[in-house]
Amino acid sequence: MPVRLLHEKGIDYYNQWKKLQKDHKNCNDLKDNAERLSGMKKTDHFYPVLQIVIYFGQEHWRAAFKMDDLTGANDFPKELQKLFSETPMLLFEVYYFKNIHWFQTDLQQVCGFLQRTNDKTALREYVKANEEVFSKLEEDTFDLLTVMSGIRAMKLIKRDVETVGGEFNMCKAFDDMMRDSKQEGIREGRREGERKTEERMNELIQKLVSAGRINDLLQASNNKKYRKELMAELGIA
Repeated sequence: MPVRLLHEKGIDYYNQWKKLQKDHKNCNDLKDNAERLSGMKKTDHFYPVLQIVIYFGQEHWRAAFKMDDLTGANDFPKELQKLFSETPMLLFEVYYFKNIHWFQTDLQQVCGFLQRTNDKTALREYVKANEEVFSKLEEDTFDLLTVMSGIRAMKLIKRDVETVGGEFNMCKAFDDMMRDSKQEGIREGRREGERKTEERMNELIQKLVSAGRINDLLQASNNKKYRKELMAELGIA
């Protein structure tokens, strides 16, 4: 990351410089050789570049913070280290930033949402408490939450929660996901019950056939009460 930041900052300042050169060339207002050589007037200034790394990882950042961490300059004598010293990059860890109330845009809700993705109850309560914001999210914000939270169901129901105005209702999305999850749990419970019933029946058949109790098997096939008695007798749980 420090390499990328250094590269991008250089490009930003370079582009500012080239724009100044172009503007002065069009105006033909450079006065002396020094200005013409640099393409700038002595009174020109660059806009400062402030870089902030927004990190969405759920674990703390463990990579380099500055070029010194990559070049091994920390192993140089202290006198030389001063020549290479630089300010560490500004890192914003979304999952660990505590003062999200500082933000006056929906970035506050984005951080609050992502910080609760590992606790479904807390997440649902947070969405409900911020219903005014989450009921009318911009598409970019909805997509960001979908990707960064890893909640695949949000992508599947995206168009179902789109409002007439082209915004997206996260509150409805959550209600739909909870309902679908509950229904899927019921279906899974039924499938598991059917599977266990089938296994128990197969075990009963095997034991009755092995014991030559064909009449008991025939009776058990259409008599639920008798079937339960046989299973209890044969120790089929």
